[in-house]
Amino acid sequence: MNLKGLFLCLAASLLMLGGCSKSFNVAPPTPSSVDYSGPVEEEVVFALEDVRSAEDKQFSVGTLTAYLDINNEVEFLQKYLEKELQMRGVHIGKDGATAHPVNLEIHKYRIRNHRSSGFSPYFTFMTFSADLYDGNEKHRITSYFKNGKVPIWAFREVEHPCYNVPISLMVKEVASKVNRHVMKYVASDADVERLVRDIKADDDSDYNYLKVLELGYTNNPKAITPLMNLTRHDDTMIQSCAVSALGILQAEEKLPFLIEYYREHENTQKFMALKAIGDMDNEASHAFMDSVKNSKDYEDEEMIKEVVDLYY
Repeated sequence: MNLKGLFLCLAASLLMLGGCSKSFNVAPPTPSSVDYSGPVEEEVVFALEDVRSAEDKQFSVGTLTAYLDINNEVEFLQKYLEKELQMRGVHIGKDGATAHPVNLEIHKYRIRNHRSSGFSPYFTFMTFSADLYDGNEKHRITSYFKNGKVPIWAFREVEHPCYNVPISLMVKEVASKVNRHVMKYVASDADVERLVRDIKADDDSDYNYLKVLELGYTNNPKAITPLMNLTRHDDTMIQSCAVSALGILQAEEKLPFLIEYYREHENTQKFMALKAIGDMDNEASHAFMDSVKNSKDYEDEEMIKEVVDLYY
């Protein structure tokens, strides 16, 4: 490469790292294929309260100034959370006097982007943490997802994998965890078997990991065995999503496996295992999260810190 070409490449790289801003159109979240079987005829009413600290109020942050066409991210979440649950057979009401009230107190809710150079992948990290209040019960609801893409021809290529997919998955995961704690509806065994068949049939698909996460959304313990099998898949993204789905299902008996998986792996597999451990929400998982919070991993790795902080 001649000197002029080197200069142009360096200039492009610097442009990607600083002073550059992009706008992205966020598509409506894609509905899950999960349908809860035989729900009772009870209406649920949602109330969302934004209690994020001032420093956490900015929804889109990172190395690139990225503007998203979401006017109010809390209203966006409420709208599509209700739509997602309706698609699964949950009855959403509007009158708190006659329906079952469910309150979400939002503590963390943002999407962070990162790119180390103009030639490296563009990553986003979708972060969500809220306290769910249902009568006298309180539960921590979390979501965390990392996705990346190297733009080849245009920066618009990162819009779907880095924004639409993580935001859509956040809505589905929050809906699943709200259901698990409040309505406790379960997808049928037939739906679990269908998803397992679909995952095998689409093994070469770039987005097959989405079906793996759907197994977690079923709230059906029958999904645990196929998810354990998928933690040994050749594709690390499939593995990571299988591990995450065990947490969404709150498969507490798999906590020793998840702790060992965390210790043996790196990068995405490691922090998704940590997220699943946090989701177990029992004395043993709390003790492990405390140990990680006081470890070198927490000090040195931003993703580990982000995941741990969702549970505190």
